[in-house]
Amino acid sequence: MKRVFSRKTKGGGVRFGRKHALAAAVCLTALVLCLAACAPTAAPQEGGAGSTPVAETGEGADEGQSFSTAADFTEHSTGLYPDIQRNAEFQNSGNRGCAACHDDLFTLDKNNGSFVHITNQVGMKKGTYNGDCVVCHFSKAGTAGNIMSENIHVRHYGSTEFVNANGNCWSCHVTDADDDGNIVMKLFEDIQYDARYGGYPNEDEVDIDWLTRHGWDEGTFSGVVRLAEPNVSFEVDQNASAEEAEFNILNFERVDGDDTYDALEKSVADGSYRLKVTGVGKSGEYTIDDLKAMPQTEFTAAQMCLVAGYNTAMLDNMPMKGVRLADFIEAVGGVDAGVNTITPIACDGWTAIFPGGSTDLQAYLDNDAVIVLEAYGHDLSIYQGGPVKIFVPGTGGTATVRNLVGLDFSQADNPPSYSDVAAGLLEVNKTINLDTSWFDNDGVQGKVGEPLVMEGAAWGWTFGDDFKYEVDKILVSFDYGKNWVEVDSPDEFDPYQWTHFTMTWTPEKAGTYVVKAKAVSKDGVEQGKDANIIVQVSE
Repeated sequence: MKRVFSRKTKGGGVRFGRKHALAAAVCLTALVLCLAACAPTAAPQEGGAGSTPVAETGEGADEGQSFSTAADFTEHSTGLYPDIQRNAEFQNSGNRGCAACHDDLFTLDKNNGSFVHITNQVGMKKGTYNGDCVVCHFSKAGTAGNIMSENIHVRHYGSTEFVNANGNCWSCHVTDADDDGNIVMKLFEDIQYDARYGGYPNEDEVDIDWLTRHGWDEGTFSGVVRLAEPNVSFEVDQNASAEEAEFNILNFERVDGDDTYDALEKSVADGSYRLKVTGVGKSGEYTIDDLKAMPQTEFTAAQMCLVAGYNTAMLDNMPMKGVRLADFIEAVGGVDAGVNTITPIACDGWTAIFPGGSTDLQAYLDNDAVIVLEAYGHDLSIYQGGPVKIFVPGTGGTATVRNLVGLDFSQADNPPSYSDVAAGLLEVNKTINLDTSWFDNDGVQGKVGEPLVMEGAAWGWTFGDDFKYEVDKILVSFDYGKNWVEVDSPDEFDPYQWTHFTMTWTPEKAGTYVVKAKAVSKDGVEQGKDANIIVQVSE
């Protein structure tokens, strides 16, 4: 693998893709109509990204099928938690949260009647969860769509299934107390992985001692096993993700009959595709062969949706090939005098940060932007952003524009940079700059004395001087974060790629475990929220 990036550290930028930026909106909107939707729950289809994936839309779904809820929300269930009274009668943990009704929010979304969300395939074959949706739809982030709370609340209380199942506010929510002692409502998923679960929020030795002295042997009301020194080992690498495990998104849902993506595919098939370039010495239209004749660079880089949630399915590490933007500009005769902006134009009209808007050219150059033509050794598919996309390594979306039909270089006063957008979104906690994701879903099964292998990856933004979140280490905890095992990310690792880790754990005691993971940057910044996974160990 060749890598010819300069790793300059000037300017800044956020995100890796126009469609990917909407990717989150994607997933989010999904939750919006989804969660509330109570739709069919057919299993996700297998589909590689190199060919046209099978879209999990309502087309092949049994429209008479209902959502997979328990018969009655008032029936007690412990779900994945230990079978004790606290989890059954006090928490009813198996009948709470999105998973109580919906096997997978992505599948739910793709079978949601007339509405088709723009997420085509999630990564690692994971199921999506509400965290993949709330980042965009909790409030409203730009072009991300509507606010999910109103849609979901109304849709649930207008759902015959939900009402007949005795659904109520506590089917989805929990009550908690803020720092001032005020009672607040949260989603069940926001507390179920923490010591707060079961109503006892503190983690100091006095509180744990109180619990053990009163018969809670594990030091938790829930019976989840705390393990201070797990028998674990780790290996780290920067392996590319499998093509069939990548995530991909279109900026708008595909519709029956010809749409903008169909037209783009046809133009590639019949050889009529052209990339229109303006504002350069050799303005004009360029074929794919023209672009491939320019100097090529090969690289692998992590992709994460701009508004992906913690422990997201919107993450992969893709090998790509194309023309560095700097080399492209040289090949087309340089930019015209005074040019300081770039406007990548997608087939559906998307243009990076703002629809119709131009962005700072220097930020793209400083952060090693590439006009990508291939992935996994073949031409990009439409779902991968083909036939041409512009990609900015180390960002999380927006700066990357997929399905390109044009590049316009022009002049503007104080052009915005994707780093400006990133800073604003970080300040209001609408984006995640450092993330870790398990590649498994809750309910991993293990046995005492037998090695259990689990995988995940961590990644952080690495563009400009103000957004250096290169992963330094990954922390893993088996006791709600009281003790952490440190896993180093080697200094020689490429900051543009993820740090993939393989954890081998040999359990010594049966029970239910909550395993937490989080990344720490080289500047000492910790991931804002842990990535959690529930593991059940039997004798």
